[in-house]
Amino acid sequence: MANLKKLGVDTATAKSKIAAIEKKAARIPESRVYAQRERLTKELNWIVRDLAMQNPLLDFDEILFVKRAPTLFPHISDQYYGWFSRGGGGIYILSGFKGNNPQLRCITEGWPEGNFLRPDLSYDGTKVLFAWCRFYPDVAEVKDKTDRDALPEDSFYHLYEMNLDGTDVRQLTRGHYNDFDGRYLPNNDIVFMSTRKGIALQADQDSAAATCSATLPESYVRCGGDLKRPVPVFTLHRMAPDGSAIRAISAFENFEWTPAVNTDGQVIYARWDYIDRFNGHFMSLWSTRPDGMNSQLIYGNFTVRPQCVFEARPIPGSQKMVFTATAHHSITGGSLVLLDRAQGTEFDAPITRITPEVCFPETEGSPNSYYAGPWPLSEEHFLVSWSDRTLPIHAYMKLGDERNPPNASGIYLYDAFGNLNLLHRDPEISSETPMPVKARPRPFLLADSVDWDAPKQGAYLLQDVYQGMEELARGTVERLRVVGVLPKVQPFMNQPVLSVSAEDTGKVVLGTVPVEVDGSAHFLAPSGMPLFFQALDGDGMAVRTMRTLTYVQPGQTLSCVGCHEARDSAPVAHVPVIAARRMPSPITPEADGSWPLRYDVLVQPVLDASCVQCHQPGYENVQAAAVDLTPAKSYDTLINYADKDLHKLAFEKDRSEVGDCPSRKSKLMALLTVEGGHAGVVLDEESQARLKLWMDTYAHRQGAFSDEQEQALLALRETAPWLSNK
Repeated sequence: MANLKKLGVDTATAKSKIAAIEKKAARIPESRVYAQRERLTKELNWIVRDLAMQNPLLDFDEILFVKRAPTLFPHISDQYYGWFSRGGGGIYILSGFKGNNPQLRCITEGWPEGNFLRPDLSYDGTKVLFAWCRFYPDVAEVKDKTDRDALPEDSFYHLYEMNLDGTDVRQLTRGHYNDFDGRYLPNNDIVFMSTRKGIALQADQDSAAATCSATLPESYVRCGGDLKRPVPVFTLHRMAPDGSAIRAISAFENFEWTPAVNTDGQVIYARWDYIDRFNGHFMSLWSTRPDGMNSQLIYGNFTVRPQCVFEARPIPGSQKMVFTATAHHSITGGSLVLLDRAQGTEFDAPITRITPEVCFPETEGSPNSYYAGPWPLSEEHFLVSWSDRTLPIHAYMKLGDERNPPNASGIYLYDAFGNLNLLHRDPEISSETPMPVKARPRPFLLADSVDWDAPKQGAYLLQDVYQGMEELARGTVERLRVVGVLPKVQPFMNQPVLSVSAEDTGKVVLGTVPVEVDGSAHFLAPSGMPLFFQALDGDGMAVRTMRTLTYVQPGQTLSCVGCHEARDSAPVAHVPVIAARRMPSPITPEADGSWPLRYDVLVQPVLDASCVQCHQPGYENVQAAAVDLTPAKSYDTLINYADKDLHKLAFEKDRSEVGDCPSRKSKLMALLTVEGGHAGVVLDEESQARLKLWMDTYAHRQGAFSDEQEQALLALRETAPWLSNK
């Protein structure tokens, strides 16, 4: 009431009504307390609702939302595949919601039975952008969904646009891909999520254009799936208002979710950042320019609770955002949170729980109710969908399974003081993603600067590698290693076995570039390829390794301050940067077997030349013979040496600390490089470099997911303009 009074609402009548109820409550006989209290509580709730409907922030008369049944497979990724959709519902407009006689109309009347998903309104409030797929009851049971041409094309989510009265329907995307979560950009282009990234080594305009005329292979998540439940990756794409000029604006290797356009023109979205680390927690919040340049973390690179930072939206008149803290293994739903980015990028300091009665799902428990789809009117008032059910469990469900009811959610007006006022609820099917029907300000228009016709390369400028690694003596780092991360080409977990984890990142070691004496580096790199870097000392050992990814667009130079420096650090403007005074360095490839990455080509030749003579079955020294380094056994022998020492060092970790790198800490490396050699064998410099490279890139058997991917990598090496073959 105090909050509404500040907004200009006359609360005097409500106050007097509440005072009257208090007097009635005081006079209730003991024998009738329960029945009378229940009646008076209902009266009080109506007073609160009538007061809430006077909120001047409700400066609109209609609300757009969807009715839909949630997915048959509750999971943050599977919920967006048309093959697990359920039928029913449509796009609706609720009017008269502030009074006692609300009206409802469906603007998709006559559409075939299907599933509508997460609409957006044009900035002038006249058009609606949405995803839809047709419902086929038998598609969920298809045993091989990777044969996408065998499935109906309209069983995949595609993007459509129409007028707000349901006329002039236009289909914007086609093909056997899932396209959804379309959002209008300030120039009327559309950013959206799509599985079109596929297995291209460089994601860009060309790779996306190829999907418009053919059903190309998709890339898949690393941590699960099979033919019946493939889990193809979807990432940020962009297209013109008429659906033309589709291009991949993200080169990220893994999933991205729930885009929105911030008031500053940036696209905010979530991404699943588990690069050589645990897969469970790191669905963090990021931003990018609408042309795909300069992707940056907003919140949650190390934060475990909440697990997923989804559905972030800017709050009008505020620098804060609201998001839904949701679960990994369920549908999107959970607790509402305010994010104040000015207070930091990690943990509890930047966040305020708006709905503290709802725990963070999965990391704190299983809540008895959940929120989703918040549309902020201010920092205190929100349109939301709310469910009085628990989040459904992670499992494939048949139609009619009550563990994932089709009618879980309704549309409400919620405020940060705990009031939840019903606006609409259908007893048969869920109502979700409400938004006001009105014009809204266009965000700031950021100019596009990507030249999609330029050569497929960009550059990186690092000011000072020691920023963020202050404990290192200057002069320690002499080169940076550039490692490309590859798309997974088939849906089965740990097939082929790449390394020691069941969800290893595919890798190609592109090579190294020089670091100047002041810690700066300036170098070319492929555009549209996800990359991470390793800082190398003078002995070629890794000092620190990224556990996230970066990428550049054609013609872009992306700069950073240091190596794991604080996210809000600014460059030191008065310090000259040596590397910036010259042209960018090309990447110099490393040893054979690093591109493509293969243990049998990179490491086994070292063993064959220096070790196998003694370490093979039948050798006269029984102790040496027991350490089998022949090609069939050597990988397992090395990885399990000294109580699986290298296995432990190469296994996924959530953080990358200075000096915590496999070759530097390896007992095997210490044995092989002891002064005087091991058993009189002294490895030459090249042999040591091969072993260090293998260990520091996490001891892979191979880096590619297929023979075909290796051939594509070899072809790329032959044509790469950013590569030095010296």
